[in-house]
Amino acid sequence: MIRDRRLALGLTIEELAERSGSSYSFISRIERGKVDNVKLKKLNDIATALGLNMSDLFVDPNLTGVQTLELMKYLATLPNDKREEVAAALMKIINL
Repeated sequence: MIRDRRLALGLTIEELAERSGSSYSFISRIERGKVDNVKLKKLNDIATALGLNMSDLFVDPNLTGVQTLELMKYLATLPNDKREEVAAALMKIINL
């Protein structure tokens, strides 16, 4: 998720490291799944540097695509009735 978002934003590992106050090697290890223990503050710093909420890093792995997260964030901003209207329209498009 971190790597996908970084690439979608056109950031290098070095740029993400600088923005989040992390080292290049730390970001690289996180992206490769080689970090077993990370402080919540550091994870929050990385999420913030990527324009994410920390909770975005803990969603269902099937829903972690950059565009999927953007859609979910958009839907979350809508009032319930409007959200249902947009969801219904999207389902009509999907079922064409």
